[in-house]
Amino acid sequence: MRTLLASALMVFAVSSYAADADSFTLNLTDKGFEPASLEVPAGKPFKVMVNNQTKKTAEFESKQLHKEKVVAAGKSVSVSFAALKAGTYNFVDEYNEDKAKGTIVAK
Repeated sequence: MRTLLASALMVFAVSSYAADADSFTLNLTDKGFEPASLEVPAGKPFKVMVNNQTKKTAEFESKQLHKEKVVAAGKSVSVSFAALKAGTYNFVDEYNEDKAKGTIVAK
């Protein structure tokens, strides 16, 4: 019974977290990420929908934030983030780092 209750509370907590998170969109084109800088609220969880509008597989990566997500050509993925401290965090398309890079700015 305790295990069932603990599992139910965990599911509720995760779904509450997802419902409370702000959502932002990043588009990956042949020119790079648009927008190249994404402003998010500091101290609040958020999600970023990464839309790969290219004909090649990409990988959203932020070493500072310990995030990596492969995005197939023409597909989208959602990346969830815990609340960040105020600051600037870099990200790249690992397969095209010279051209596709940007920042998440938590304010």
